[in-house]
Amino acid sequence: MAAEEKDEDQQNEEFEFDCPECGTHISGGQMRCPKCGTEFVFEEVEGIECQYCGNVIPGDSEVCPKCERPLKEKASSVEPSPGPRTEAGQHPASDEEELKRQFPVYVSEVKPLMELAKEHAIDITECRVLIDKAVKAGKNKELAIAVASVKECHSLIRRKIEDRIAADIEYLEKLVQIAKGMGTDPSDIDASSRKARELLAKRDYEGALREAKNGRKISEKVTGKYVEARELYDQLEATILNSERFYVDTREARRMLKEAQDAEEHGDWAMMGILARKGKEELIRVLPDVTNAEIKRAKAQLLEAKAEGKDVSILVKVLKEAGLAVKKERYDKALEHLIEFKSELKRI
Repeated sequence: MAAEEKDEDQQNEEFEFDCPECGTHISGGQMRCPKCGTEFVFEEVEGIECQYCGNVIPGDSEVCPKCERPLKEKASSVEPSPGPRTEAGQHPASDEEELKRQFPVYVSEVKPLMELAKEHAIDITECRVLIDKAVKAGKNKELAIAVASVKECHSLIRRKIEDRIAADIEYLEKLVQIAKGMGTDPSDIDASSRKARELLAKRDYEGALREAKNGRKISEKVTGKYVEARELYDQLEATILNSERFYVDTREARRMLKEAQDAEEHGDWAMMGILARKGKEELIRVLPDVTNAEIKRAKAQLLEAKAEGKDVSILVKVLKEAGLAVKKERYDKALEHLIEFKSELKRI
């Protein structure tokens, strides 16, 4: 009680104004002017909040005294009436309608981005997990989770595509320097690099990826065997890293990778390509037994996860893709799918 009286006295002391009759400065909540005797009548004015700075001001104000910005319309009251109550975890009807509206919009934006990423061999494993999560939530009528998952997927897939385009542009810039070192004209490669960068700035992802691909084709003519050799080198390096995840002996393949790198530094693109191809062939010889054993192990893990009542829909899909890759003798791709399987198994 004493604290409340103290707060009221403090507010009265802070309240200052001038007498409208004689101009005497009045401090505190006095009801009569001490000089001319004029009585004051105080009217309560509803406080409102400035929509720009949040300052509480009289309801009849036209300009905020703090930020000095004109109030376009009457701001919301400081103590707005409470909205409709809902049970915990539920959204008001208007929110539900908004979520229903947002979901198909985000899905329609994500779908072409996923297809574009797949077309250009961009890793979309995480995106697929989010889409499956969104679909499952949609079936369970958990719209908030479904929309949040699709939104996250939308941001993630865009970032992955942008990173890929940036890497492609960086590669084209490297090819420009290689062409210069060979004494050939790099102007067409440089033009593709600049155009890809412009398209990326406009978020024309399809155009940027297409232009980067066009730049690589041009560079094949300008730099001779370098582009092909570099692709073989990158494939060998990726296969080595994936194989080591399954404890495959990669010593011989790594030796050839190192020799290919040395050939690149000496500008011997032909030898670089030969060594990289030979290294991958050496590694591929041992991968059939490895992939078949890992698929067998993955099937057992899948059945175990299913018995525990876990959602194995993504595991089934990934394992099927691994099996198809083995049938096509794409053992390097099978390893990629098996790594994805391991990652999903840990997640669930």
